[in-house]
Amino acid sequence: MRLVFFIVALLATASANASTMLLWSCNLLEGHTIEEVKTINSAWVEAVNELSEYKVKSHVLESIASSDMAAFRYIDVFENPVHWGQIQSKMEGGALDAFEAQFNEASQCEEASLYEASES
Repeated sequence: MRLVFFIVALLATASANASTMLLWSCNLLEGHTIEEVKTINSAWVEAVNELSEYKVKSHVLESIASSDMAAFRYIDVFENPVHWGQIQSKMEGGALDAFEAQFNEASQCEEASLYEASES
């Protein structure tokens, strides 16, 4: 019984310091700027944060030096996998379609990866 309690406590501690991160790899489309992307992303974060008790944080990573200066990344930080799933479900239900259209107009994102991130 003590072993079960220890394992549960260890998992709870590990989960308390972990986040779920979604990393998008994108390119700006011709005629659009990274400032436009940042504006759209900020509005998206505000809208997403109204959909859940948990709060999403998002960062736009722009190139300082790169062979492809049109490339950029998004990192969206969710509280946990359940939070990510809740938001994903609401997005699939159309809750944020207006933002998807804006993102698609300014950028092309072809790759996404979902990570469990732990502070070390």
